[in-house]
Amino acid sequence: MDTFQRKASVVPRESVHIALTLATLNGLDVKTADIANAFLQAPVLEKIWTICGPEFGPDEGRKAILVRALYGLCSAGAAFRNHMADCVDNLGFKSCLADQDVWMRVATRPNDGVEYMEYVLLYVDDVLVVSHDGMAILDKMDNFFPMKEGSKGRSPHMYLGAKLREVKLPNGV
Repeated sequence: MDTFQRKASVVPRESVHIALTLATLNGLDVKTADIANAFLQAPVLEKIWTICGPEFGPDEGRKAILVRALYGLCSAGAAFRNHMADCVDNLGFKSCLADQDVWMRVATRPNDGVEYMEYVLLYVDDVLVVSHDGMAILDKMDNFFPMKEGSKGRSPHMYLGAKLREVKLPNGV
């Protein structure tokens, strides 16, 4: 397995800046969520087995085959990324050619019928959505990946270590 295949989703700050700028210019909402137990959601990419210890009670000494990725496995990040990519693709988003951790699809604003691009940005288990209705996207993703309690649909105050806030200029922009 090469280094690229071991990679988890890591959207760069530049892509986040561009997405936030597009949200502002198009009057779109920005919502975030954290996925609960991220790596445990994904199937493993290779065959991994272990011998059960005393914590397994009567199954101690038996062989067990892992079916879900575990934190610490070299391939856990890639397993989760692939699983998340399947989910986002299933929702109709396509990965950006310039940054594969930015996903986009065409949408239409209901109030004026204008077409625009909705975006989902992924940083391991942190999701940032840019859309006229980001909660609808997060609700659909929640069916695939349970979100951490209280994290779904927040307006971002902090993302990837950067403090975020909405600012209104004197000219109303």
